[in-house]
Amino acid sequence: MCGIAGIYDPLRPPGLGELMPMIDIQRHRGPNGQGSLVDGPVAMGMRRLAIIDIAGGDQPIFNEDRSVAVVFNGEIYNYVELRAMLERAGHRFQTHSDTEVLVHLYEEYGTGLFPYLNGMFAIALWDRKRSSVLLGRDRMGVKPLYYARVDTRWLFASELKCLLTQPGLDTELELEACADYLRLGYIPRDATPYQGVRKLLPGQYLLLEAADHCLTTWWDLADLGAAQEDASTLEQSLEAKFDDAVRLRMRSDVPVAAFLSGGLDSSLVTETAQRGSRIPLTTFSMGFTQTEFDELPYARTVARHAGTRHREMVASPEDAITHLPLLLWHMDEPMGDSSIIPNYLISRFAAQEVRVCLSGLGGDELFGGYARYGEPGVGRIRKAFAAMPWAAGALAPIMEPYRYSWAEELRLATGESAAWRSYLHRLQIFNTPALRRFGFPARGQAEELVESLWKRYPGDDPVSRRQFIDQHTYLPDQILALTDRMSMANSLEVRVPFMDFRLVRFAQRLRAPQKQSGHDFKIFLKQTLGKRCAPEILSRPKWGFDTPLSRWVGQPAIFKLLRCLPDGLCVREGLFQPSAIRALVESPQSAGSFARGVWSLLVLEVWMRVRRRLSPPQESCLELLGVAN
Repeated sequence: MCGIAGIYDPLRPPGLGELMPMIDIQRHRGPNGQGSLVDGPVAMGMRRLAIIDIAGGDQPIFNEDRSVAVVFNGEIYNYVELRAMLERAGHRFQTHSDTEVLVHLYEEYGTGLFPYLNGMFAIALWDRKRSSVLLGRDRMGVKPLYYARVDTRWLFASELKCLLTQPGLDTELELEACADYLRLGYIPRDATPYQGVRKLLPGQYLLLEAADHCLTTWWDLADLGAAQEDASTLEQSLEAKFDDAVRLRMRSDVPVAAFLSGGLDSSLVTETAQRGSRIPLTTFSMGFTQTEFDELPYARTVARHAGTRHREMVASPEDAITHLPLLLWHMDEPMGDSSIIPNYLISRFAAQEVRVCLSGLGGDELFGGYARYGEPGVGRIRKAFAAMPWAAGALAPIMEPYRYSWAEELRLATGESAAWRSYLHRLQIFNTPALRRFGFPARGQAEELVESLWKRYPGDDPVSRRQFIDQHTYLPDQILALTDRMSMANSLEVRVPFMDFRLVRFAQRLRAPQKQSGHDFKIFLKQTLGKRCAPEILSRPKWGFDTPLSRWVGQPAIFKLLRCLPDGLCVREGLFQPSAIRALVESPQSAGSFARGVWSLLVLEVWMRVRRRLSPPQESCLELLGVAN
């Protein structure tokens, strides 16, 4: 696990002095060492977090004649099997690291190496003979990779802040992307907050060669493949795939621990990992002050049942005030999901003992864990009031004015667009009229994005269609992104068994009744693997790794921060009308139904103040916004 960075410029070959700031600024991703290569038009390097082949795995790593070199962030879990295959083909290995399989696979298959990999990765590979650089990203987007072009120069790195160290980069705000942040709570797909920077999408590679470049999709979620197995073999198939996904992610030369929320997904990962371990795993859990729901008892139940060494900690609203500027600096982009705070804290807590943790992330997005995947409530209301056209006008005054209200749905979501508009309604924080009311100078692309993905889904299953949208957006751009940044901010590697591509393909082919029905979720997952867990885990209410946000927003210190927003930097930069922001943050509903909205505005304000810094901020939110404590 590492942070990588590089420069490719055939006309103005880069030097080590230009590369080093890009490497140094992400020291947190790799405190155990660094490496670099300067060779003609390329300069690339990395910071290393040593997990596999601690003594011999330093990068860059070369092939036999040193004509191919690679720097790489992530893990190739099936490297043992790949190495054996490549040795049979005549390749000679100099290390025992997973990284070295990449250069030999490239020798064999060129840009066709990626489908052989089971892992999480962002790869930069230099081919001296072709004078080309190949950049590639894993199938589901577990590991990030940013890139930019400045005249003849290409820049790439694991973190956007690395690119900010280079002159000439276009850092003008990408207003459409910022509008999508306000609508969704994150910036989706390849966009970033800056006009000059893009993200390589999951399952893509970018080939840079002289004055040419080629962007290619090498893995596509829409290619569902063969039909699902016969019903009699489904359970055996899922068990085998899940067990192997966890087994591969236990490969490590350092101890592997697990995050444990007490929910089904993290419990299954923990129970399965402990089965395959000769020693007790260490598990880490988090609780919250200011909440009516405490997950820690469930996590303790799982820990006792599995026999792990269990550790716990508790987060409070003060943690948000203290850490938010630092966390948004690490995120590189505004991120409205308040779970960045517990993710950062639990990662910091775990990193005191271990370098690697397993996570249950992704189970909901694969197996149907969210109520929003089912028949929308607005759909039932539409049917009930189809004969009552006056209903929309009557209901409008009492509905939320910042999202698509049910009344607005009745007016707008008709005909073919009804289904995808209803799903967008469930996803978004602010709608288009709200952005106009705020005076925001863009509307974003959320509607076009959701509609295009809705129509691109190759099947007819309604639950899987909604998951298809999340798997392209919410999963890589919010959940996996914040997990990567918050864990790597603490030099901790997080492995995600549910993102094994074999499990992804399996889950895609399940039908809606196998995923959820009424108030029952992840039906097939529970039926097949639930017997591994304590019975109370299967019947517990769903909570998720989130914060009690409405309680936190109502705390006096955070309320002080919100009151600053009408006079804040975003207003001074012309992004918002102060009167509209004042009306929202001073609303008695702002700590209730509008909590996500006001939190998103606070996040954008804080991110705007730290976005161009090249060193981690030390201030709390109170100090950053100039609020008296």
